[in-house]
Amino acid sequence: MTNASQNTPKAPSPNAALSLSPLFISHGSPMLVARQSTPAFDFFIGDLGRHLDGVRAILMVSAHWQTDVPTISTAQTQETIHDFYGFPQSLYDLQYPAKGAPELAQQIADLIGVKTDDSRGLDHGAWMPLILARPTADIPVFQLSILTNGSPKDHFDLGKKLRALRDLGVLVIASGAMTHNLRALDHAEGPIDPWATEFTNWMIDKVKSHDIDALLDYRARAPHARMAHPQDDHLMPFYVALGAASDDFTANLLHDSYEFGNLAMTALRFYDQGEIKTAA
Repeated sequence: MTNASQNTPKAPSPNAALSLSPLFISHGSPMLVARQSTPAFDFFIGDLGRHLDGVRAILMVSAHWQTDVPTISTAQTQETIHDFYGFPQSLYDLQYPAKGAPELAQQIADLIGVKTDDSRGLDHGAWMPLILARPTADIPVFQLSILTNGSPKDHFDLGKKLRALRDLGVLVIASGAMTHNLRALDHAEGPIDPWATEFTNWMIDKVKSHDIDALLDYRARAPHARMAHPQDDHLMPFYVALGAASDDFTANLLHDSYEFGNLAMTALRFYDQGEIKTAA
């Protein structure tokens, strides 16, 4: 395979089956890789992989890389960052040997006006979904950080700048969590907490009805917002994906399950209106 960084960036060849519409995925716990009997695991190793076929490169927006200003990684060698603690050694032994695409990443940084980092690798919000969905690691991957103190509107506006990436054959995947309250997790995995489903259903309903104002004001309007997200960080990638969608997007709910009682594993794709959903 020819590395994308070795060529002058250009648009991909026309491919009617290829979609470059942005995705939002909930990456879940690091244990997702080890727990191989969950609906979310099946989604990652099956359906998600089909959404990656044919893309030139992947820009991951992970909740686990936060900076004061938006930054794109331009590293050629992508370190597998094990940024989690207290898990089985087998998870720390995992490596995802995807390459970056420095020239393409630099072009995108210049295009959207963000900083670059030539040493940043892939945190677990980026490599964990991909090690399941694309174990061959044959697609160049690089990351865009979220803002340490950014609002939903800040991230929505950042996402709008990414709409031009489709012309370069680059797929935007925003990796966070639809609900993320680590203190509330039920490791005994009893019934799903109603607050989690009510929050998630509200978010999905507002996405499908294009109620952007309500989504941007989720803290004040969504039921159980504080319970679902004691902190904003894991929901901010969602707003990047929402901004990267076209104004007339059609939202497809790709996956909807829960782990540990209230950890929503929601995945959405924001298709262009009328686009052939060959991967849905």
